[in-house]
Amino acid sequence: MAHGEDEGGALPHREPSLQSWVDLAVRVALDGPTGPFDLDVALAVAQGAFVALVGPSGAGKTTLLRVLAGLMKPGEGRVRVGASVWCDTAARQMLPVRRRSIGFVFQDYALFPNMTVRGNLEYAIGRGFDSDEVFRLLDMVELRGLAEAYPARLSGGQKQRLALIRALARRPDVLMLDEPLSALDPAMRRQLQDEVKRLHHEFGTTTFMVSHDIAEILRLADRAIRLENGRIVADGDPASVVLPAATGDGARLCGHHVSGPDENGVAMVLIDGRPCRVRYRDPPPSISAGDIVMLDIGEAAIAVQPM
Repeated sequence: MAHGEDEGGALPHREPSLQSWVDLAVRVALDGPTGPFDLDVALAVAQGAFVALVGPSGAGKTTLLRVLAGLMKPGEGRVRVGASVWCDTAARQMLPVRRRSIGFVFQDYALFPNMTVRGNLEYAIGRGFDSDEVFRLLDMVELRGLAEAYPARLSGGQKQRLALIRALARRPDVLMLDEPLSALDPAMRRQLQDEVKRLHHEFGTTTFMVSHDIAEILRLADRAIRLENGRIVADGDPASVVLPAATGDGARLCGHHVSGPDENGVAMVLIDGRPCRVRYRDPPPSISAGDIVMLDIGEAAIAVQPM
């Protein structure tokens, strides 16, 4: 049996959806910590969705982004975005990266150090840019005052804001975020999460984000897909995907108690502004609305479902 084929030999089957913006079914041969395995994924994503890709390191999350971006060719499969087919191995069709309508933000920002803030943005927009539009975009991320500065002068948060608005400047069909905030301190990360959320609301761009930060996923995503060993093992509301998966990992979340527990032991807690129902394993003797609670996923609480 050739590497990259499973016993059935067929890609995961999913009927194409007329309502989906991204339709993808691919297989890629990979080498993991425990040996070779296949990224074998089929999914459909609605236009404007914010999808978090979660799972252990080496599960295939970044590879999936690279395949979507055209930075890696799948062994077999098909990728459609909107009305455009970006990849179809059966038809020997592979749209080059430069012709894919994508924005990509990495952890290291990837700014051009020899260009000013304004120059980085103008380059991203391309020929025929409008100066008023450039400054409107800079205003959106509060960088107009640094328009003539070079990236070396910017703080980490300012660099990330520039990277985000640069990725969105051409109104891409798909935005991909590969742990873009993981190098920032907690306060700056929270501020940039607000920025990402605001820009997603402003542009409505279909977004895929790789993240290991549970609070970040709950705060930003409206859908989470968990990958393990190249396969989708969970797909749904972020709370239902990431909270059960964190059990036993020592993951802790900070929340604010709202109400309860009720007769079934279920309480309402705000986690990063998102209301969730949880069940305290060891209910405190007295607790009031607004009290801070630390949720040790493995010991203190079990997420039941988000509101």
